[in-house]
Amino acid sequence: MRIVRGAAFGAALFVVTATGAAAAEAEERTGREEAVTVAQVSPDDAAKPGPVKRRERLAEVLVEADRPLSAASSLNIRAQDYAMRPHATIQEVLNNVPGLVVTQHQGGGKATQYLIRGFDSDHGTDIAVSVDGLPVNMVSHGHGQGYADLNFVIPETIERISLFKGPYFVEFGDFATAGALQFNLVDEFEENFFHSEFGSFDTLRLVGGVSPRLGEVRTAIAAQAYFSSGPFIAPQDFSRFNAFAKFSLDPTPDSTVRVWGSAMVSEWDASGQVPLRQVLDGDLNPFGSLDNSEGGKTDREDLVLEYEFRPSPEDTVRAMAYATHYSLNLYSNFTFFQETGLRFARLPDGSVVDTGDDPVLPGADYVPGDGVRQTDDRMVYGVQLDYTRDWEALGVPMQTKIGLRNRNDNIGVTLSRQVRRAVFYDINDVRIYENSLGLFLGQQVFPAEWIRLEVGLRGDLFFFDVANRLRPQGTDPNFTSVSIAGRSNDSIVSPKANLVLTPVEDTDVYVNFGTGFHSNDARSTVANTINSADPETFVPSQEDGFSPLTRAIGYELGSRTRQFGRLDLAAALWLLDLDNELVFCGDCGTLDPVGGITRRWGVDFEARYRITDWLFADYDLTWDDPRVLATGEAVPLAPTLMMNGGITVEPFEGFQAALRVRYLDDYAANGDRTLTARGYALLDLMARYRWRNLEVGLALLNLTDASWREAQFGYPSCVRGEVGASPACLAKPGREPGEGVDDINFTPGNPFAVRAGLTVFF
Repeated sequence: MRIVRGAAFGAALFVVTATGAAAAEAEERTGREEAVTVAQVSPDDAAKPGPVKRRERLAEVLVEADRPLSAASSLNIRAQDYAMRPHATIQEVLNNVPGLVVTQHQGGGKATQYLIRGFDSDHGTDIAVSVDGLPVNMVSHGHGQGYADLNFVIPETIERISLFKGPYFVEFGDFATAGALQFNLVDEFEENFFHSEFGSFDTLRLVGGVSPRLGEVRTAIAAQAYFSSGPFIAPQDFSRFNAFAKFSLDPTPDSTVRVWGSAMVSEWDASGQVPLRQVLDGDLNPFGSLDNSEGGKTDREDLVLEYEFRPSPEDTVRAMAYATHYSLNLYSNFTFFQETGLRFARLPDGSVVDTGDDPVLPGADYVPGDGVRQTDDRMVYGVQLDYTRDWEALGVPMQTKIGLRNRNDNIGVTLSRQVRRAVFYDINDVRIYENSLGLFLGQQVFPAEWIRLEVGLRGDLFFFDVANRLRPQGTDPNFTSVSIAGRSNDSIVSPKANLVLTPVEDTDVYVNFGTGFHSNDARSTVANTINSADPETFVPSQEDGFSPLTRAIGYELGSRTRQFGRLDLAAALWLLDLDNELVFCGDCGTLDPVGGITRRWGVDFEARYRITDWLFADYDLTWDDPRVLATGEAVPLAPTLMMNGGITVEPFEGFQAALRVRYLDDYAANGDRTLTARGYALLDLMARYRWRNLEVGLALLNLTDASWREAQFGYPSCVRGEVGASPACLAKPGREPGEGVDDINFTPGNPFAVRAGLTVFF
């Protein structure tokens, strides 16, 4: 699976044959619940050559159908499907998507970490996330490649969530290796509402939404305010404010225009991860902290314009343009004293003094000095064009789709060392210009009513331009700055093929194949990464398996059946290879050493059962085996078994209750499996009752008050008592620190919590 470059890339685009999953958006157009207008045509117009002119609308017919799927593991979740699942935050929404677990270790301020199909996808490296077509993942991000922060989405504005597992879908390009996650937002609210919610840990959420009609313009306007102290000993003082507005208009019966925008700003303090050994020894409360100065601030503003034109019943043209401004200022501390030792002393007045490499002061109050500050400030803009045509050849129905994707990022990224949010040394400071172009052509063929074939090819081209902005600075006893600059480009072609068979009514069999990719951080793709304090050159070597674009290849066999009008079952067996897992570490400014081809294979299972008219059950399971292909070592932090399920009751009109469980099994935290990330099982109970225009809700979260670790990492660190007492933790480490103590470092999950809310509809 070699990468096609230069002219070969251009030639490949003309050899494009089809789309692995015109299902992603073509399905949305053909299979969704929608109002279909019936037009009146005069006899005179009907007799004229050329397109028929539509005179007027006579009626509306509601057509309801399940969206066709292209893989057994794909899943569409509408708003009503997760109404009885915790969804006060986008993290809770994501944790109730079957086959997906997300974790948070900054109190809700950062993007979640995504666990899916044997991937610890970090903050989004191997899952493509979009909202109404707007890409969410951030390339060359200051904290992690593919960083996908969905906190700008207000939960009540979500109409549907679609999960696509695997690299089989041609509409999805960068980051769509383990899969893709699509959010569709409402065009208008069914009812205006105001919701207030109160809960444990000083949690307060206020959200409102209205849909006033502006002539023929449909609207959806919403705002949210969220506050929480969190369960930590040092309050996180978390706050987030969201605004959203969407305007939709049908200027003609054959066209639709949508304009929407959103804004989000969030600020928080965080306690960070704690070493497991400290908790087990009783030296630290799991909700305590070794450095409570962590935290940060982020904001995002989006503007999207979409135009859809249907010149004939067979043709659809869709165009979208978008612009995003985004910024993040993040303070973290992962290793505490390992890299700086006893360097920063706190004075009686609370101020901190830098003692450098001076001798240790007996009795001094030293504070952890290994903190990092990461900033990211960028403008993103791009366009998307799609043309879809339904046609026939020799009596065989076809659907052809052609698409273009263009994205442009202008990014300022820094990495600095800090102690208690005071920066004392800069490691990286760059300006990145990253541009990408993707083209795809896809074909669906329906040779018989029981056969659907989808084939396709996608080509993507990336340009990376990195300019160094580091200013001269003095030497530091512990750290060395790294100047990064250069240009590079790369291209990749991704074939897809899906076969859907319906051997018996209401039962589908799926055979899937596809290749996908994720891009790597621009800082790791350039050829002249030079240490400014030491003239050693660090060059990522493609001979060692590194590439600006990392390929994945996947296979899947599955089936989905619907029986008795009550039971829906699906199962899939899949395999996925990734060329390497070598990524740029935004926390340290170098390449992550984990490399080599990795293989994951596993099984997905899904069940939905309407037991009676008032009793429903659902269950989802994902099992997988992730490992490095050459050595058999574990892929660190890759999950192996996840389950999600529950029972929902609606005994009488207006009342609903649900009992839900979420399970994550133990998994390896390092390659040799000597460190284990402990799994958990969480039980939630929710109930709500609506009477006229009032609705009350109650949620009991972590009903059993389980002690669990939400985010977990396996890496070395040094705490105060180990400095100077252990050969792995040096009092004055210089630029070659000790090895540190390998351990699980984790953020504890929330204990039992109560949340109550009141909604007024008007």
